[in-house]
Amino acid sequence: MSRKLNLSAQNYLLAYLTVSLFTDVFSFVLYIINPDIKNGILYHFYDVFSIIFFSFYFFKKFKKTFKKLSLLITFISIIYILFFTAFFSLDFDKNIGIILLSFYIIHSLLWFYQKISIFDKSKITDDPTFWISTALLMWSCFFLFRVTPMFYFAKEDTSFLNFLRDGQNIINIIMYAMFYISLLKYEKSNELH
Repeated sequence: MSRKLNLSAQNYLLAYLTVSLFTDVFSFVLYIINPDIKNGILYHFYDVFSIIFFSFYFFKKFKKTFKKLSLLITFISIIYILFFTAFFSLDFDKNIGIILLSFYIIHSLLWFYQKISIFDKSKITDDPTFWISTALLMWSCFFLFRVTPMFYFAKEDTSFLNFLRDGQNIINIIMYAMFYISLLKYEKSNELH
């Protein structure tokens, strides 16, 4: 029983999901209180947290060469966000979002490349990291489409911007469902060991 509840068994995904839930609920409550409130700084901190979390997550999965590359990408991403963006602004800085999704895409593709290039008898879908990487890739591709023209649509076509926001919420739900599948895969692998 204690093994199932062990956070390291699920690579701390439960902790990440808890922080994600807190961020989304807190943002939603702020929006209910005041729809005009700007909470960009909340998401800036969350994005940095996400980069650091998934850096550790993938670092444990990567082989030697990719570990070094992962650390370099993480370092550059964090330094760029802290010193070359409006990190402490109440308005959301789309450059931070683009850095986050680029980080996700690069790390996910590196994991897929490593997984495919190393012969493994097990099914790729049995690997919990498959579900995490797939979820991050899917989320990143949609978020790129949403964040890039976000400020243009805010001025020119708010109904389409709202459509993109709703689509992002659906993508978020699908991503969290994939994370849940990953947690189930971790639980199943713990039962086998």
